[in-house]
Amino acid sequence: MIHKTRGIVLHSFRYGETSVIARVFTRELGMQSYLVPGVRKTRSKIKSNLFRPLTPVDMVVYYKGKEGLSRIREITCPEPFTSIPYDILKSSIAIFLSEILSKCFKEQDPHPLLFDFIKEALQYLDQTKARVSDFHLVFLMELSAHLGFQPRNNYDALHCYFNLREGQFERSFEGSDICLDKEMSRMFHQVNATSCTGLDQLHVPAELRRALLKKTIAYFQYHHTGLGEIKSLGVLEAVLKPS
Repeated sequence: MIHKTRGIVLHSFRYGETSVIARVFTRELGMQSYLVPGVRKTRSKIKSNLFRPLTPVDMVVYYKGKEGLSRIREITCPEPFTSIPYDILKSSIAIFLSEILSKCFKEQDPHPLLFDFIKEALQYLDQTKARVSDFHLVFLMELSAHLGFQPRNNYDALHCYFNLREGQFERSFEGSDICLDKEMSRMFHQVNATSCTGLDQLHVPAELRRALLKKTIAYFQYHHTGLGEIKSLGVLEAVLKPS
């Protein structure tokens, strides 16, 4: 059955001598895997750069449901990124987020609101000239809401320790493996209260950013089974500069 759908490429890997298998989060069909034969040939009609992490695409596909790999009949990128592929910080953020999304999306069911959030957030990341050093932190917080485990917004002077396991701010500190300290909890709250398009209102101190990102990943690991190790984290940490 032939379908038209918009998609966001999350990951692709080589298959055989000239082909790739691409995992694409689509608006109409949910998470899909596509075999793209011959794409690595010089004269291929489908260009390999369409399968870079988080590339937005429009596709006509042969949909096979849950049985095996589907195939792409037509694919275009009507709104190519203008800065993400050429800005080392933005491209590192994109690679990191594509790994997170690939590990979070296991089911095929469509999720149009989640798709729209990701697409709009990436458009902002690509187009903004503002500082983006904290973009990935805010993105993860907004993503947690779409996935059903957004932190409870109960921070105040008494509830000042965020508990990763419970997903809320609490009165007592239960140890660094489970809880964030006061300063990191305060910053965690600020990140949680910020949108991807409101980064001008947020500035995470450089000395806290790395630790806060690791704790945010730990929060995801508590609440989303199978997330596992994030291999691109080291690359992102190396690229991020104090700002």
